[in-house]
Amino acid sequence: MSSIQILLQDMYRLENDLSRFELKFGVKSQDFYKAMMAGELEEFDDLDDYRMEFMEWLALYETWLSFREKYRHVIERQPIAIQIKTHLEPVYA
Repeated sequence: MSSIQILLQDMYRLENDLSRFELKFGVKSQDFYKAMMAGELEEFDDLDDYRMEFMEWLALYETWLSFREKYRHVIERQPIAIQIKTHLEPVYA
């Protein structure tokens, strides 16, 4: 398995974890992240249960962002068609 395939698997696992929070709280991770960075969720700071969940959600999303950046760097270095060809299984007649 190539490094890009491992990276994609890790991203999909994180997206699954993120979707759990998105469904629970009713907002996409990107919107949650923007609100956290803007200090719009300070009212939840005193609520231990939510604070811990929010910290986990934030960490997962920031990890996903770093993986997305790594993915973009890999893709930018090699044309998409070549990337796809290197992952095709050989067809035997």
